[in-house]
Amino acid sequence: MTGPAPSATLPARVVLALYPLSWRARYGDEVRALLDESGGGARAVASLAWQALPAWIWPPSHLHDRPARMRASLATGLMSWSFLAGLGLVFAQLTQFQGYRPAGHPVIGWCYAVFDAALAVSVLAAGLGGLPLWLLMLRRARRDRSVPDLAFLLAPVAVPAVYLAAVRVTVRFVGGPGGVSPWWFLAVTVAGFGAAGLAAAGPGLALRRLQPRGPALRVAATAGGVAGAAMLAASAAVIVAVAGLCLWAPGFAGYHHATLPGVFLALVAVAASVTAVSTARGVRAALA
Repeated sequence: MTGPAPSATLPARVVLALYPLSWRARYGDEVRALLDESGGGARAVASLAWQALPAWIWPPSHLHDRPARMRASLATGLMSWSFLAGLGLVFAQLTQFQGYRPAGHPVIGWCYAVFDAALAVSVLAAGLGGLPLWLLMLRRARRDRSVPDLAFLLAPVAVPAVYLAAVRVTVRFVGGPGGVSPWWFLAVTVAGFGAAGLAAAGPGLALRRLQPRGPALRVAATAGGVAGAAMLAASAAVIVAVAGLCLWAPGFAGYHHATLPGVFLALVAVAASVTAVSTARGVRAALA
């Protein structure tokens, strides 16, 4: 008797990756066995996808303790927060930094101000709140002489420095009087998101390996909630500004095409949703 074709269960297995790591570690084998028996049809894929979000928002308490919940929330929230911050900086580079404010529509200018203030609060909260935990893990990694953990913890400093140095060299060689071409700007932007992902993944891997506990972890989780809330305010300002530019300034840049702004706003919405869920879980565990 032959089992179902790999293509039958592949979509369901991909959807299974949306679940938290602790959930997959406990139930993953059982779900995969059920998928192999049922063939992993469209109904199974839809059911798995629908139940993934509650698994993040209301994780079963028996799967992990409060510190584990805070560590998982910090790791996930840091990744989504970094991606959201990158999207915000792209928005600022293509609009605000160009000095563009459509006449007769002060809402765009107000959105710029809200974005600036909210982004500053978010970065400040994330930096100050996460610093004690970062120093705690750094001391432990140095004490244990763990080179991988030291590399993970130094990634938020080393990766952006290397990226900025590479951008400066690239702009010097390929840039002109008006800056770089659109294709080079796209390449630099994509590389920037990759660098942000590496920088954010480092502390997340260190959290999983070192498994810190105590007050520093609770402070970091609470600060992550503040940083996430501020980033959500910045995201709301971005959404309003982009929608306003599409309505009131279709001749500006690419806002006369709905496709690119639509894709951008969809990415902002997804990243904002993940950030909200992750940071809310961390705060709830810290204050429980």
